[in-house]
Amino acid sequence: MTIEVYLKMRNNGKTLEEIQRDKALSEGTVHTLELGYQCYLKRLPLDQAIEIVKEVSL
Repeated sequence: MTIEVYLKMRNNGKTLEEIQRDKALSEGTVHTLELGYQCYLKRLPLDQAIEIVKEVSL
């Protein structure tokens, strides 16, 4: 699944759990896509969000 498809599904009201179940996605995959979705909503570049996560997890 592409991030674009995920964005459309979320914008159309599907929940993270529904997408994971319907598309048989792993937990890691769906959380990665959700990170992209949240960055999209906040207009935050994904690579910047990844750097923030790296700093927090170290």
